[in-house]
Amino acid sequence: MIFEAQLSRLSERWERLSPRERTLVSAMAATFIVMITLILGFVVTDSISTVEGQNADARQALRDLDTQREPYLRAKAKANAMELRMGKTPVQLQAFLEQVAKDSGVEIPESNELAPVPAGKQFVERSVSIRLKQVKLDSLAKFLKGVEGGPNLVVVTALRVTTRDEKHENLEVEMTVTTYDHVSDKAKSGKKGDKT
Repeated sequence: MIFEAQLSRLSERWERLSPRERTLVSAMAATFIVMITLILGFVVTDSISTVEGQNADARQALRDLDTQREPYLRAKAKANAMELRMGKTPVQLQAFLEQVAKDSGVEIPESNELAPVPAGKQFVERSVSIRLKQVKLDSLAKFLKGVEGGPNLVVVTALRVTTRDEKHENLEVEMTVTTYDHVSDKAKSGKKGDKT
């Protein structure tokens, strides 16, 4: 009923307008409708192009995943193998090196344990610097193979070899041997406590 009253008032006003005013009002209404249609069309077109761009990005990401899957799986398998080789208990590096030296027929006259260094968020790098004197090449090769070929993750990170005589039979060797340990839960909680 209220709607009918307003509609009748609008109709009365329309009747009172001159033909020229009616033409102007009709032109304004048509312009308003055209503008609303253009704005809505622009918004819809923009939304469609945004969705198409997102779809293209998603398709490219899927293609990238498909092409990079094998390298990723290889890298993940290698990381898992390193994790297994690292083990849960830390390697007693000094004792390990002494045992490998004994098995190889090499003597370690000098060794120096270096301070542990963080290696990322989850690991600690522990190293020992050693010096070997008057070592034969085959004994050195056996020692290096024993160090890196063991069941634990131990690697030679620095190696310097010099000869001691003219025949180049006796070698003097300086090396750094490194292993990696998991950061202990106590150390992790200590670091979090320091931040607060």
